[in-house]
Amino acid sequence: MFVHMLNGASVPGRAVVVGGGGGSSDGGFVGEPVVSTTVSGGTTINGKIKSGSFGKFVYPLATVAAGRQYTFRYTPHFAQLMQQGKSAMVGFGFKTDNDFHLVGLRGDGSMGLHKYKVYGTPPNGWNQQTGHTTSDGGASANGTQNGPNWIRLVISPDGTSYTFQTSPDGSTWTDEFTGASLSPFSNVLGVATFGVALWFSNNDAGPFSIEIDQFADAAAPTGDPYWANVVLLVGFDGADGATSATDDSLSAHSLTFNGNAQLDTGVSPPFGTASLLVDGSGDFVSTADSADFDFGSGNFTIEAFVRTVANANNQTIVSQYASVGSDNAWEMQANISPGLTGRFSPSGTSGTNVGGGASLTATTWHHVCFERSGTKYRLYIDGTMVGSNTDGSALHNSAYGLRIGARDNNTGYFNGHIKEIRITKGVARYNSDSGFTAPTAAFPRG
Repeated sequence: MFVHMLNGASVPGRAVVVGGGGGSSDGGFVGEPVVSTTVSGGTTINGKIKSGSFGKFVYPLATVAAGRQYTFRYTPHFAQLMQQGKSAMVGFGFKTDNDFHLVGLRGDGSMGLHKYKVYGTPPNGWNQQTGHTTSDGGASANGTQNGPNWIRLVISPDGTSYTFQTSPDGSTWTDEFTGASLSPFSNVLGVATFGVALWFSNNDAGPFSIEIDQFADAAAPTGDPYWANVVLLVGFDGADGATSATDDSLSAHSLTFNGNAQLDTGVSPPFGTASLLVDGSGDFVSTADSADFDFGSGNFTIEAFVRTVANANNQTIVSQYASVGSDNAWEMQANISPGLTGRFSPSGTSGTNVGGGASLTATTWHHVCFERSGTKYRLYIDGTMVGSNTDGSALHNSAYGLRIGARDNNTGYFNGHIKEIRITKGVARYNSDSGFTAPTAAFPRG
């Protein structure tokens, strides 16, 4: 039924392995939805929702595989539904027997769209009306109730997670869910049916139609889609005792090791052979002030892998902050209380904390992240959001240099190891209250 539109498709790819016959529904419809090919070569799904029933439907698109990305454009026609599609969802679906996972765009009950996930296993699996797990990720960056809407699913190289993206035009894409779990599946290898998914609430009833075109199945990009936004990337790999490191970002900032800061191979890092060792007493790595570190009112993502020697307060991971004076901008610290902390200052003087009381376990490697998306700041430990705050003000443009392992007034020294620090300006990479699958390997260089 589905035609792979290589001509005019937004993402070219290999020929699609199309599922045979019809799709799979859960009985919430008046008859099975009908899938047909349009005159223009697209596809239409027509059906009718039963009154008082949830309706789920998955139609096979392709054989899902690790390291692939799947894209299509859809135009919904929900005017005859009881709620005109204000709570209807269109997206991608994974299904094996009664296990299922759906992700896509769902009406917010008004005229907007939210990024949304629904999944379940027996006894609350595919053929049940209630008991499913739902996850509302909040307003989507792109898409309208009437469409057309472009959506994409990017499967991770190991097949254990995915990134769900939306686009206003099929060219520029925004991450909606990043590093998302396939729950209840551990890997795409366990999925029997993958394709376009529909989900309707029990408040909908009546006929509907959805047009789908520009489907493409292609290899997922292996590099960093935000490489141009990376303004600092330091892996801290090298010989034991070395006192130099390279900023692998396009900015190529010059780094200076201060005190006894050095590379260390004695403690195994999460990947690679070495990491930065700072002993909590005068050790840090610095680089000069740069417009790269002036975030203004824009998005940003600051992340690193860290291992503390012992729990203590005011252990600065990275900063443009001194805690005194009027030239403070931002920092991320490990503390006993209030735990991992992100701090930002629009005024340059007092700072506002982002932290949820979650501490790092000493002598254990953790991925930590501080980011802003729009007006919302989020803080994560190992992919779990541990704190958030909301502030729409532009950050102070500090003239301090950037320091790794200390504040700019020679306080707040970090005691432990730091690995693979990355700053991405203009992008909130993870942007999720529900968290993400934390990276476990070196970040892409390019």
